[in-house]
Parts: sequence; structure tokens; C-alpha cells
Amino acid sequence: MKNIYSFSGPEGLKGTKHPIVFIHGTGMDHTVWTLPIRYFLRKDRNVLGIDLPGHGRSKGKLLESIPDMAKWLLGYLDHLKVNEFSVVGHSMGSLIALETASLAEKRAVNLVMVGTAFPMAVSDVLLDYAKNNKPEAIDILTYMGYSNQARLGRNTNPGMWMTGSTKKLLEKSSKGVIYQDLKACSEYDSGLESAAKVSATTLLILGKKDFLTPPFKAKDLIKSFKDPLVKEIKHSGHTLMVESPNKVLDYLIEIL
Repeated sequence: MKNIYSFSGPEGLKGTKHPIVFIHGTGMDHTVWTLPIRYFLRKDRNVLGIDLPGHGRSKGKLLESIPDMAKWLLGYLDHLKVNEFSVVGHSMGSLIALETASLAEKRAVNLVMVGTAFPMAVSDVLLDYAKNNKPEAIDILTYMGYSNQARLGRNTNPGMWMTGSTKKLLEKSSKGVIYQDLKACSEYDSGLESAAKVSATTLLILGKKDFLTPPFKAKDLIKSFKDPLVKEIKHSGHTLMVESPNKVLDYLIEIL
């Protein structure tokens, strides 16, 4: 797996004991997890911020389904000789994390799903824009990915342009990546069955102002887990780790 990029700090992965695996969402890469990755590295935790195949700095063919992505991720962890791990995912990454935790059984100690829902429906209009590589797809994902306040520039962390940075990140993705990711999300149909098989301690972090995966669309998923923890961030939209980074980090620290 020489073509795969994962970030574990400037010195690389120091050990394989219980790493925290961070999985990005549609068209993105590991950099969306910069704050928590840096925090846990400072606490001497093993961390893997992974760019999925065809995303970010990783090469290789795009994976076509959420189960395929989860199987690939487990294969990558096997390649690194990782046994127990915790997995954190945002949006599409949350579905990959869910499926991975289900397949891994007791190897997965903690599962964190950020900005999630099941089913993760995608409109035909958005899919069509993405399939034809139209800029409107990125505009919709960027605009709908934040609360109304965030669109106007509200940010408790100075120096960040939330919508601008998200748009630039999505624009960096290669042709076909956003479409394939959205298609994989829309076609994933085994979330409830997979959730019922998860033995990991599970946390869902949801944004009350999330227009892409509103909290009410996670209700059936929540019911399928065994005693999950649920945190709802009152003023945040879908891209929670950018819009409410400190609160998301606080919740991650509690469970990880």
C-alpha cells in the first residue's frame, strides 16, 4: 500500500498500540481533522489521519461503496499490524467508520460518528451536478455544509474562513471523486444492521443546524446501537469539526 498517505505526525507512526483512525468525508482529506490529530499526538497517542484511495495525497482507484471502503480500511490496518483501534469519521467517513466497526467486531474499541444520518440520502440534482463535474455540486456542499450563522462568517476561532476553506478543499479533488463518494453514501443500505453488530463504545456528534444530515435522520440509527452516547451541538451545521472544533474535540477527549 505504497500509494496510500496517512498522517501520524512529523515522525510517522511510532507504534501500533490502539491508534485513533480518522476518516474524512466526501471529496476531502485528512486535513479536516487537523485539530484533534494534533491534540492526540501531543498526548502521545498513536494517530492515523488517512486519505482514502484517490483522495488527498493517496493514489489508486476510487472505491465504489461504503462496504468496499470499510474492507479496504481493515486491510490497511492489517497491513500496519494494528489490532485494537478507535475509529472516527465525518459524514461519508462516519458510514465507513460504522461499517468498519461492525466488521472488526471487538477490535474496534470506540466508534465516533460526526455529522451522520442513515440513510444518507443525496438528491438527484446534486448527484447530476457531481456526475457532470459542475461547480454547482461544490457550491451546494459548501453552502449546505454550514449553519446560517457560519455562512455569514461567525467563527469563534479567529483566522479561519470556514466556507472558503471547505470550497477550496473540495475543488482540489480530482474529477469523479465527489460523484463517486456521494453515490456511495446514497447507495449504502445496511447501516441499521451494521449498527446492531457494533460492540464498540459509540458516540454520535450531531449538529442541530445540520442541513445535509439533520439530527432527526439519525434517530433510527441511534436506536440500532447498544446504548450509544449522543451529543448535539446547538449552533453547528454539518461540518462540525470546522464550525465547532473546540466542542467536537471536547467530546472526542471524553470518549477516546
